[in-house]
Amino acid sequence: MAVPLSTGTLYIVEVILTILITWIVVSIPIYFAGKIISKKHTTFGKAMLAAIAAPIVTLFFFFIVTVALTLFLGPLAVVVGLIIAILVLSYVYASIFDTGLLGGFGIAILATVISYVIALIVVAALALLFGVTTLPLLPGKGSPFP
Repeated sequence: MAVPLSTGTLYIVEVILTILITWIVVSIPIYFAGKIISKKHTTFGKAMLAAIAAPIVTLFFFFIVTVALTLFLGPLAVVVGLIIAILVLSYVYASIFDTGLLGGFGIAILATVISYVIALIVVAALALLFGVTTLPLLPGKGSPFP
């Protein structure tokens, strides 16, 4: 006799599946960028590792640097924190994909561009499928943006 799952259990399963699917989808542009920039053996596993490690390490350093320097630099500490975060992000990608710091920066930029292109294609496809004539990206008649 099967025991029905409770609402709480179903919610936990749904959250776990959402996290896993999002992790896989986010790893796809990183994988392609790694393949293009790093001429070495790039695997989807490395892309998934980068998708987890890069944001955690980058945000950690951004917050530590920003908080530590706010007393001395005021609002300029955020700018310094961003620069340090970009360098750390580049280093994480460079370490995972066995490339130089500039290659790591290239992977970060290219993965972002690939993500935006994929998002535009998905939005355009959904607009065509569901008959949306105005996209929020292109304001016009019926757009919520003036």
